[in-house]
Amino acid sequence: MINEKDWDIDHINNLIEIDKHTKESKITLNYDFITEKYFEMYETALNAGTIMPYRFNLVGLAYKGHEYDRPTKLQNFNPEVKERLKKSYATRTQLQYKYAKPDADPVEKYTKFLDKEIYDFIEEFPQYSDIIKNKEE
Repeated sequence: MINEKDWDIDHINNLIEIDKHTKESKITLNYDFITEKYFEMYETALNAGTIMPYRFNLVGLAYKGHEYDRPTKLQNFNPEVKERLKKSYATRTQLQYKYAKPDADPVEKYTKFLDKEIYDFIEEFPQYSDIIKNKEE
């Protein structure tokens, strides 16, 4: 159950509705799990030099708790981790431009970009495989 004290439940419900109507994506996110583990995932990912999947940006915007209460401890910012993050963001930007082309079909946009980021995240951090509620094979 999503903690309504810390999360804007209307925002999360809107994301759930968007998932229901996004036929191009093979993934339905488990927002209960994501909101419960969001800051742990964020911390784990950034400390490993990995960025969160793009679809999680909208989840992060639903956080309404106090900034000083965010349970993140970003400690591992050695030069290698910083460089990996820089490359990850650059790659994401390139992919966004690639799949934003008007002649690219929507299935390719979602499957190749949004869904792949989530699958890659789970591959790197299998302890968070529950972020996917269901998947179409």
